[in-house]
Amino acid sequence: MQELADATKIPYGTITTFSPDDLAIREKLRLASTRNATVEEDVAYSLIGIFKSDIRPHYGEGTDALGHLLEEIVARFGDVSVLAWSGKSSSYNSCLPASISVYNQLPYHPPSLEGEEMETYITKLRGKLSQEVAMDIYNQINSLPPARFAARRLHLPCIIFPVRRLGIQEGGSSNEIVYCARVSGLGNVQFTTADDLILDKQKKFVFAHPWIGHIRGPSSGLTGEDDWESDTDTDTDSEGHPGWDGVTLSNFVAATPRVGGYVRALQMIARFGQPFSAFLLVQQPSGEYKRVAAENEIVVPGLGTAITAKNVRTQILEIL
Repeated sequence: MQELADATKIPYGTITTFSPDDLAIREKLRLASTRNATVEEDVAYSLIGIFKSDIRPHYGEGTDALGHLLEEIVARFGDVSVLAWSGKSSSYNSCLPASISVYNQLPYHPPSLEGEEMETYITKLRGKLSQEVAMDIYNQINSLPPARFAARRLHLPCIIFPVRRLGIQEGGSSNEIVYCARVSGLGNVQFTTADDLILDKQKKFVFAHPWIGHIRGPSSGLTGEDDWESDTDTDTDSEGHPGWDGVTLSNFVAATPRVGGYVRALQMIARFGQPFSAFLLVQQPSGEYKRVAAENEIVVPGLGTAITAKNVRTQILEIL
């Protein structure tokens, strides 16, 4: 058993008490990332049962088979962790990878904010953001729907940061081109890409923060109505806080004390200020976007506590 744990990188305890639902989606993809098959489509079709997918084998679709599977995962589980990769884009959708091998990479995870560190962030944010502004930011983020696919198009809820200027970094290695983007709210961001990036002033580029689940925080299972009634420092007018329910308000671990809406909003904003893995997107003539496939994850430093209402631009982007 220990040899099996060492080979698969699955914890010993998980193997000895194994249940198919014990492994997260991303972990299942990691285990499948070294899969080889005589027929290309079988790399994806062999995972249909593991992901309880409804897709049916359609030999002849080639690499689109993996796109179908990943689309089904997003649709069935609302899980956007399948979008965390670097390498080449799929012809199925630019936000999906061309090969399952990319999931052997460990994606960037921002550190969790807890205890005294979270309290420090909240104290700093209190001095910068009024209750009205904080609650407006909170409502914007909480009103975003889950990601979904339709006709191979990804409808991705995210927070966007427009690129003001994009150019080639001087003095880079001759083996690769390093680009430098001047990004509204984020400053200078450097990256390399697997795509042929045409520097055209007419093209609109944006960086996207798609990890809305992380920003919202862990779920507590508390009902929205009960939790909202316990607030003593927030206006309970329902018109000022649309969409409260057991999903959007469940931002706390059940063992933690209930806190007011203002503090809850500041906790969310503190998580939003952390470093994150960003998507670079380029707008198409018809208004949709395509993801620029980066050679490595584009991890940006985030805003810290330097957050204002104008930094939070929530949008649902349609990505081809």
